Amino acid sequence: MFNVPHLNSHVVMFDTGKERNSDKVKVLVRDSCHCWSSKWDDRSSSVFRIIDGNRERAFDPVRFETSGALPALIKALPTAQLCVTRSESGYGCCCTACFGEGESAYTAYFTMRSKRGKFNGKRHTLLLHAESAYSRIHAEEGQSRTKLTAVIAKARHGKMVKYRHP
Repeated sequence: MFNVPHLNSHVVMFDTGKERNSDKVKVLVRDSCHCWSSKWDDRSSSVFRIIDGNRERAFDPVRFETSGALPALIKALPTAQLCVTRSESGYGCCCTACFGEGESAYTAYFTMRSKRGKFNGKRHTLLLHAESAYSRIHAEEGQSRTKLTAVIAKARHGKMVKYRHP
């Protein structure tokens, strides 16, 4: 069993400035093991094997180390420029934080949907699921752009922000 306490599920509050009674939206954040693992192949046999549903994954020490940036990236979503990916069935949006000398871009792909509930005593109305996160040499280019307020508004109605060719 892996201990990834910085990626434990938790509730965050985003200020959207759009709600009638409040500017605050409480969102349950869940992170996939894809944030700290990579696709299994036969060369991965020297590392730990992870079963994710019906898919095999391999522990990835680089993704594990860089996943420390994910909580800060999630907290920065209200002021970030988000990209909408082309796949309607897969990832919904991504957000990138650049750091380091080589302008490495830590990119998180996530979906958001309506989900009312209570987690660790905190109520929430939405679920943000970080599908994957990893470092890239460059940030996403040529993608449709949006803001968190648009993602939240669509998620409340069971929809996703549509990809628009830039």
